[in-house]
Amino acid sequence: MDGIDRKLISLLQGNGKLTMKELSAELGLSITPIYERLRRLENKGLITGYHASVNPKKAGFGFEVFSSVTLESHKADFLREFEVEIAKFSEVMECYHLAGSFDFLLKILVKDMDEYAAFVNRKLAKLNNIRLVQSMMVLKKIKQTAVLPLVDEVSP
Repeated sequence: MDGIDRKLISLLQGNGKLTMKELSAELGLSITPIYERLRRLENKGLITGYHASVNPKKAGFGFEVFSSVTLESHKADFLREFEVEIAKFSEVMECYHLAGSFDFLLKILVKDMDEYAAFVNRKLAKLNNIRLVQSMMVLKKIKQTAVLPLVDEVSP
């Protein structure tokens, strides 16, 4: 990945709807090399997709919770079962298997506290092998980004 690739990715991270013509003007290249670079970056797995960024609160998901989950057993079959089951829950936006004081960290988005309680009681608590769930409600989001810092922010 060279400097042009990094600039191309940074431009698209800022606005995934940029046209080939707009990218061409920004990068000083014709459309064909930009198209070829994009295909190469996609084929190598550096660019994994394009999506719309949606405001969760405006979409009705005003309650964000991080839940740490500790399992009873850490046998491979139990870990895999948890991973398969948790992936089925639409409320779980992210799930991380961690080393440390708990096993998994879940990012959960729901409408409100009642919906979170229903999620815990009707879904999460019914999974096998769970020893402990601890919930941390988000009071205020200070920073959230999916933009990787590939290009220096300061111009020469």
